[in-house]
Amino acid sequence: VEVPFDMMIGTTVVRGRVDAVFDDGDGAQIVVDWKTGDPPSTPEAQRAAAVQLAVYRLAWAGMSGRPLDSVRAAFHYVRSGVTVRPDELPGPDELAALLAQEELTS
Repeated sequence: VEVPFDMMIGTTVVRGRVDAVFDDGDGAQIVVDWKTGDPPSTPEAQRAAAVQLAVYRLAWAGMSGRPLDSVRAAFHYVRSGVTVRPDELPGPDELAALLAQEELTS
C-alpha cells in the first residue's frame, strides 16, 4: 500500500511515498521501494540510492511510532527480481547534513 508522507529533516521539508512495508520476521519491519530500472552500478549511485531509502525508513518510523532501529529498508528491482538491502543507511543527523549541503549547492 502506498503511504504518502511529508516531514522535516533538519530545515528541509521532504515529501515522498512509501511503496510497501512488510514484517521482517524478527519483530522489525522493512520498507520496500519498488523500482522498474536496474540496480545502481557505481558506488556513487549506490550511496545516492541509500539516501532515498534512509528517508523512507525515517518516515515510516515516524508514521508508525516504531524505533528507527526496528525499521529496515530495501529496493526491489522488479525487472531483474533483485532485492537490495544496503548494509548501512544514513541516520537522521547525517540526512539533515546531506540535505543542508544540497541546499547550499543548488
